[in-house]
Amino acid sequence: MIRKTQFAVAIAALISAPAFAAVGWDANIELDTTYQNNGRGASQSGRVELNAFSKTDKGGGFVAGRASLIAGKSGTTKNEALVDDMWVQIGNASGDIKLGRFEAADVFPVGKDVIVEDGGTPTGYRTNTFRGRTSDAHAALTLNAGNGIGFELGVMAAAKNTGIRPVVSFGMNGFSAKVGLENGKNAAGKKVSGAGLTVGTTMAGVGLNASFGSGKVDGVKGSSFGLNGTFGPAGIGYIMDKTDFATGTKKENTVYAAYSLPLFDTGATITPAASYGKADGETKRIGLRLRVNYAF
Repeated sequence: MIRKTQFAVAIAALISAPAFAAVGWDANIELDTTYQNNGRGASQSGRVELNAFSKTDKGGGFVAGRASLIAGKSGTTKNEALVDDMWVQIGNASGDIKLGRFEAADVFPVGKDVIVEDGGTPTGYRTNTFRGRTSDAHAALTLNAGNGIGFELGVMAAAKNTGIRPVVSFGMNGFSAKVGLENGKNAAGKKVSGAGLTVGTTMAGVGLNASFGSGKVDGVKGSSFGLNGTFGPAGIGYIMDKTDFATGTKKENTVYAAYSLPLFDTGATITPAASYGKADGETKRIGLRLRVNYAF
């Protein structure tokens, strides 16, 4: 875990480097009050996020960097300050390379996921095992072919979560699509391989997205299908996960919804959300959450 002292070093580097003379800052707080069934009861969690970022364009190219500090609410060791993002990006209009801690292209976006009760036994497969923030060494090469076509090659090379993840993307006139593959070993040392597709459209403030992934984890087949939509401040989604164990196939269905309300024209929002999940042979999972988010 990267701690706040390391974050301070990253910030000092951003400020002191001539290429990053102009540093942008922002911060936000997110506080969740949650109720879950199955004896889990009520809980409260949250974090403060502080971001420093900069980008300089010169000589036909650019250098950009970002560092994000996350401070947890409870003050216990599991919620101590840590770094969420810490990366540097170098390139030009044709392509770039990003190094550090970050998330690459999302091949299974879930939309307005304030609470998603998909914690049953089936895990399915969502083509995001090697997307990022899970390895000690991560790099992504991005190439822009023009006409809305792009290519990203993500590579993780460390003791845990080692893999390769190419993604081809297309976007034009409110329509987008991504196709991704991945192959490697996850943090548990299990072999992972699979592929996925996501398509989306945005028109008149309405965003719709459908995703499908299919693959194997340690020889066990899994697949996932997701459908979600955002309608201004509202969002709703559905996920079906299927895992083919040696003893048979298990499925899990999850639905979730959220709606954000403004607080006194301050820019802050309060978001009530709910989710229901049920896996074959398991007790249903119900979750209710009230999230307050304030950017400052």
